[in-house]
Amino acid sequence: MFSRRVWFVLGLGLLSALVLAACGGSKEGTEETATASGGGCKPSKSVETAYDKAWEQGEQALELTKLEIPKTELCEVDTSKWQKEEPSGGYKIAFAAQGPTNSWAAENEEAFKTKAGELGVEELYASADGDATKQVDNIQQLASQEPDAMVVVPMGSSITGQVKAATAQGIPVVACAGTIAPSSGVVSTVTRSYELQGRLWAEWIAKQIDGKGRIAMISGIAGVPTAEYPKKAAEELFAEKYPEIEIVSKQYDDWSPTKAKTVAASLVSKNLDAIWSDSSFTALGVYEAYKEAGRPVPPVTGDASNAYLKAIQNADVKFALSPFPPEMSTQCLETAISILKGEPVPNFVNVEAPAFTDKEKEKYLRPECSENLWIPTKLSDEELKSLKLCE
Repeated sequence: MFSRRVWFVLGLGLLSALVLAACGGSKEGTEETATASGGGCKPSKSVETAYDKAWEQGEQALELTKLEIPKTELCEVDTSKWQKEEPSGGYKIAFAAQGPTNSWAAENEEAFKTKAGELGVEELYASADGDATKQVDNIQQLASQEPDAMVVVPMGSSITGQVKAATAQGIPVVACAGTIAPSSGVVSTVTRSYELQGRLWAEWIAKQIDGKGRIAMISGIAGVPTAEYPKKAAEELFAEKYPEIEIVSKQYDDWSPTKAKTVAASLVSKNLDAIWSDSSFTALGVYEAYKEAGRPVPPVTGDASNAYLKAIQNADVKFALSPFPPEMSTQCLETAISILKGEPVPNFVNVEAPAFTDKEKEKYLRPECSENLWIPTKLSDEELKSLKLCE
C-alpha cells in the first residue's frame, strides 16, 4: 500500500521481513528512499536477493508474466553514531502515530504497544487523528521529551521539517508504514514497497481484461504517501504498457468502507471492466455497492482484511490482494532498537506479505476472528485474543 485504514469499530491504512536498502537520496519510480543519516551505507547482496524474491512471490501468486523490477542499490546503514547504552528503565521511544481512525491503524498501534511492553520499552505516544498538520505539532512535542528514538507513521510531506529537526537534535527516526522525504535524514524506512503494491495490482488488472477496457482507480487519503505512491506506480505502468486501458475515474475514499461504498455506487453505471484499489476497505465497498445494484462485481484489488473475505466468502468475485500488515509497527520498533544498539540496519525494509487471489480465499479467511483483523497475521493466538481480534 499503509503509509492504511476501517470505520468498523472506530470509524489509515504490516511479519517477518524481506529487507532492502537504497543508498543515498534517490527516487525509484514513485517510491522515495530515505537518506542514511546514521553513517556509511554498505551494499548488500543478501538484501538485493530478498527484495527480488518479494517481487517473484507476487508474480507467481497472481500468475503474472515476468515483472520488471525497478533497479536500486541495496545497502545497510552504519548506525554507530546513534549507539546508546540502554537505561536501567529501558529505552524511551516516541511513536508519532496515525491515530486509531480505523481498524488497521488501531491494530498497528496496539501491536506497537504490546511489543513495547514485551521489550521493556517506554512508549511516548501521540495520535495525529489522520491529520498531517496535527502530526507536525506531535513530532515537535514528542522531540521535546527527549526520547532515545522516534517511530513515525507519516501522514504527509509537511512533517519533513519536524523530522529533520528531531534528527538534528540527536533523535534517530524510523519511518513506519510510509515514507518521509530523503532530506529529513530519517535513518530507516519500514514499509511494504509502494512500487511492488501498485504494479502488482495494475498488472493483475491488465491480465483480467486482456490489456484493454475501462477501469476506475480508487485510493485512500489524498496526499498520504501510502495512497499516492502506489497509485502513481500503477498509473505509470498503465500508460507505459497498456494504452488501450482507459481510466475513466480516479477518486479517493479516505480508507473508509462507508465512503468506499458511496464512491463505488457512483461508478456502477459506468460499465467498468475492473477497479484498481489500494485497500480492502475499497474492495468491500465495491462488493456491497455492486451487489445492491444487482450488477456483477468487477475484478478488484486491495490489501487484505478479514472483513472483506468474510463478506465475499460465498460470492463469485475475482480479486487480487497484496497485504499491508498493520503489525509492521513491531518491526519498526525493533529497527529503532537496533539503531540504538549500534547494529547495522537497512535504510529501507520491505515488509514481507504474501499476495493472493480469490482462488486462495479459504486459506486466508479467519472465520473465528473479528472483521477488524488484517490478514495474514503473524501475531500469536494469545496476542490476537489480548487485542480482542480473535476468540
